[in-house]
Amino acid sequence: MPFLIGTRGSQLALAQAQGILAQITVLLKDDGIKLEVVKTLGDRISAKEAEEDSGGEPVVGLFTRELDEALLSGKIRAAIHSLKDVPPVLPGGIQFGALLKRVDPRDALISKSGLKFSDLPAGFRVGTSSPRREAQIKAARPDLRVLPLRGNVDTRLRVLNEALLDAIVVAAAGLIRLGREKEITELLNPMVMLPAPAQGVLAVTIRQDDHELLEALRPPHDIPTAICAGAERSFLRTLQGGCRVPVGALASIEGMTLSLKGVIAHTDGKQVLRYDHEGLISYPEKLGEDLAHFFLKNGAQAILNDYDRKGY
Repeated sequence: MPFLIGTRGSQLALAQAQGILAQITVLLKDDGIKLEVVKTLGDRISAKEAEEDSGGEPVVGLFTRELDEALLSGKIRAAIHSLKDVPPVLPGGIQFGALLKRVDPRDALISKSGLKFSDLPAGFRVGTSSPRREAQIKAARPDLRVLPLRGNVDTRLRVLNEALLDAIVVAAAGLIRLGREKEITELLNPMVMLPAPAQGVLAVTIRQDDHELLEALRPPHDIPTAICAGAERSFLRTLQGGCRVPVGALASIEGMTLSLKGVIAHTDGKQVLRYDHEGLISYPEKLGEDLAHFFLKNGAQAILNDYDRKGY
């Protein structure tokens, strides 16, 4: 069977996949490895439409499910994901083959005026697709108008350029991987805009029994990235959240100490909880769990319940 690597078909996904394809081709000394584009539910319909189709329940794996199915069926041998899109619990039979070194995890502001976030005039229209970003924008700048923004990076930039918005907030990593980092007006301080858990990390998933490929993928697997992402995803998993829940997390390593910052915010921006914990790099999942439990004991559960009840 041909060696196929599954990927979504957006310009960003293909750019990311081409880089990983080149690495795996060198590692395995196999010029026959190819990319296989798999269209996911998230590529076909919006998250809101998907939730309506499922009776209002949050859709887990909106951008990963079809890739998982292709992997488990043997149609592809590996799949490439933005780790922030991967559900906190992997499907049975699938494991991470490698987590690649993280690109800048911060969110980026692109404003047509060239003004930074703190200098945007009151009433400016800021577009975002993320409840997490919406909540933090409203908390820091309640005088701005936050408007919905869907589509891939190219679509979002086009909407901005067509004068429908004054500014947009997107992940810096996507712009960097597309070579469009010069369009960034400002990289937002995590104290104002904490990124999504595992933002900026690319993941290669493989079947649980593919020991040969797991061994071959050891060189590109970045251990500090895996430690930080492990803490952030454990935080999200303990909160039982998905990519649409207004939760942010960012871990960092200094020596043997692992620090984890978290945020949970109501989408109206009026309730914002920010806490952080420290632990040992040897136990990243425990640090994520501990921070999540602290949040739940200090008001986070009410925010999450209200978010679910109103069906954001």
